[in-house]
Amino acid sequence: MGIQDVAPSFRNPPTFNDFGEVNAYLKDNINKIARSLQDIDFMINGTLDVKNIRADGIEARNIKAEAITTDKLIAGAVTTDKITAGAVTAEKITVGELSAISANLGHIVAGLIESIEIYGSYIATRRNAYPRCEMSATGNVFGAFRDANNHVVIEPDYGGSPALRFTVAGTPRGRIHNLIGYPIFESDSALGLQAAGTIFVNAAQMSFSNWDRLYADNPGRTLGDELREIFDRIEALEEG
Repeated sequence: MGIQDVAPSFRNPPTFNDFGEVNAYLKDNINKIARSLQDIDFMINGTLDVKNIRADGIEARNIKAEAITTDKLIAGAVTTDKITAGAVTAEKITVGELSAISANLGHIVAGLIESIEIYGSYIATRRNAYPRCEMSATGNVFGAFRDANNHVVIEPDYGGSPALRFTVAGTPRGRIHNLIGYPIFESDSALGLQAAGTIFVNAAQMSFSNWDRLYADNPGRTLGDELREIFDRIEALEEG
């Protein structure tokens, strides 16, 4: 039962017939005043019950700053429908893990992100522009792109081996892989080695399918051509 249900009411003084009626009237009102003082004391000393507060009776302007703290709220008392849009800002949020926030974060712009592990579908150094480097979950690709048709990418699984794939004008031109146990430079067309100085080769052995595989631009002949000519001259001298 709320205070309003038991609070005494005061009537206008009636017409008294004798002193006894005046005395009774005064005594009744003194008792009512005493009860009212008790109710006021009841409220002032912090024992005000919610049943004695009308709906929407307490407004924000009537609440002292920082008077309401989290230990004064029961679990689940504050729900999203009671929070004004835009009332909670980023500097007011502290969470142990970002997973505590369940939302589509949309377009995030940040000055610095530090992390131990990042799992994602696509990461690039530039957005919708070239040149750029990128990582993509599609094909597990890590690559450097001059444009959409000219790039070098790392393939994690090329027939059972990691590989470095070269694409020129939209066409794969070659790979570096180790399918047979050692690095192989594989070209779909020509393969060039260029150096401003000397190219040094230090190997136990260099293997060619035949001497015609070694070609000199000048005089435009293969090593096989040269060896056959030498053989023919030696054979002619022996016959002479």
